[in-house]
Amino acid sequence: MKSLLANPHITVFGIDVYYYAIIIVSGIAVAIALFAYFLKKKGYDGYDAVDYALWIIPLAILGARLYFFLFPYEGQPSNWGTFWRFRNGGLGIYGAVIVGYTVAYIVAKIKKQNFFQITDLIIPGLLIAQCIGRWGNFVNQEAYGNLVTNPDLQWFPYAVFIDAKNAWYQATFFYESLCTGIGFVITMFMIRSKHYRTGWLGSFYGIYYGTVRLIIESLRSDSLYLWIGTINTGIKISQAVSIFAIILGLYRLCYIYRAELLAKYKSLFKSQYKAKQTAMYVLFALAGVQAALSAVFILLVAVGAVPFVGTGAKMIVASVVMLIAAFMMLCGGIINSEGLKRFCKDCKEEADCQTQEDGTVLCTCKCGKTWTYKEQKWAKEVFKDRQPPERTLENKAKEVSQKDEI
Repeated sequence: MKSLLANPHITVFGIDVYYYAIIIVSGIAVAIALFAYFLKKKGYDGYDAVDYALWIIPLAILGARLYFFLFPYEGQPSNWGTFWRFRNGGLGIYGAVIVGYTVAYIVAKIKKQNFFQITDLIIPGLLIAQCIGRWGNFVNQEAYGNLVTNPDLQWFPYAVFIDAKNAWYQATFFYESLCTGIGFVITMFMIRSKHYRTGWLGSFYGIYYGTVRLIIESLRSDSLYLWIGTINTGIKISQAVSIFAIILGLYRLCYIYRAELLAKYKSLFKSQYKAKQTAMYVLFALAGVQAALSAVFILLVAVGAVPFVGTGAKMIVASVVMLIAAFMMLCGGIINSEGLKRFCKDCKEEADCQTQEDGTVLCTCKCGKTWTYKEQKWAKEVFKDRQPPERTLENKAKEVSQKDEI
């Protein structure tokens, strides 16, 4: 094993091929094969996996490289002149995931396929590729954690001996490999479940891997940091991205179960009017509170009451998250206020409403009262699902509606 780590490559026709690259490529190959398998099982052409791979893989590698250079190690500013020297090392998995996710969305749109279903079919392969790829960190002796000084804990897989440091460190690469392997097994059960819904696996990945990385990143001693100019904010960038991933995963999961959640919520009230009115007030109030807190955080940092490096930077990130959440809640409140316009102000019953040619909505209540209003559509656009319907094995020729559509 020591000879492997001391000489982590083989030579082919005079060219050094590193074990790290072999391991990463092996993980990618397994991911593509799994993706093709699931595409075929869901009624797509299995060769579509090649179309996605040809675009996603090279651009995802560039994304991983860019992520590494944008958020360098502490005390090691990026030398952009070496950006294209990939053999020197330096990749960040989140950069690959973010760019890969974006490219997959574009390709799915071009091919008129349901992006959320395509994502679900990619996730098992992505997780097993990450599980395999982390062993590339082992042969490169990187992605390790804190120093382990207790001799009783100096054993693998809890710790790993780092030759360059001549000491034992927590084997965080193994922790992540194990967790992503477990995640892969879970997704294999999820995608075969009779209760499967489109978007399950994408939501699971955001929540699960986001949580795993958030915890493991806190143990790592070679993390990448968020820099603003030449100032290191002290924020481990992968932890910040993990928080966003968890939030997005939870949001998408709520969207998948929106019908059930809405039904549960409505059951708490005697009338639909009261349910919508309460939702509107609560969402507007929460949006206002979060916007106010964000303003306070930003002001405290701006006037120097809180040092920017460390606490201040984290407050700014929290402010950005709260402002995004406030905007989403504001849109939700507006949608509910628009819904209230369909209810009669006298009897509180929902009227029969029809959109007219001029764009106004004409409502006629059972009590005989009529009224018109102009619909504000921009808020609904924020939550609109623009994906083509799901493909199924039962109907390969034409796409059918998702069972969770309402």
